[in-house]
Amino acid sequence: EDHLKVHKMKKKVLRKQVRAQHTLMRHEGIECISYPTQSLVIANAGLGNGMSRHQLLGIIEEYGLVETLLMPPNKPYSFVKYGTTEEAKKAFDALNGKEVTLEDFGQNIVLYINFVEKVFWQNAVPTNLPPGLMVIEKIISPEEERKMLESINWVGDEDTQNAQKTLKHRRVKHFGYEFCYDNNNVDKDKPLPGGLPEICNLFLEKCLKQ
Repeated sequence: EDHLKVHKMKKKVLRKQVRAQHTLMRHEGIECISYPTQSLVIANAGLGNGMSRHQLLGIIEEYGLVETLLMPPNKPYSFVKYGTTEEAKKAFDALNGKEVTLEDFGQNIVLYINFVEKVFWQNAVPTNLPPGLMVIEKIISPEEERKMLESINWVGDEDTQNAQKTLKHRRVKHFGYEFCYDNNNVDKDKPLPGGLPEICNLFLEKCLKQ
């Protein structure tokens, strides 16, 4: 009897997964594929149905290094790219058909996951940006990016280092203000010492010239 229940549950998950494939293709032009890649599309885990970025990261980082997480505004799905295909497959096997509770709403949802060949930015950002917001591609060179990363002191002494946290498979360092993950905000009354690294002045000047 238990075996029969498991079989029925797997068939239901597969049916919903295929339905998600068809919906993504019909309404969004997103083609899902049958073979494993580094990239996944996660249906029912989008900003449009109440999933927060913080919660989704906590779920997907359990299975490997997350290189990219894209959550298109007002859409009920998200894209994730892992460091390796093996990590993506591990997440697929563990999360497809998994029920989770939305932290901000207390509502239960079921995740349906498919592989995609590649995630392009134009598939993940709105065509009409909010007034005053621009997307400037390749504003810094690979060499400038390397110098910026090298300028970050991950150790430092306790008196001068900025707030630093280790979040599973990634490291985060805050400048200006510490981002509070419990309420997705900053405390404006508690600025961090040190300011921005000097190399950021170059990037700010580039932005001002746009």
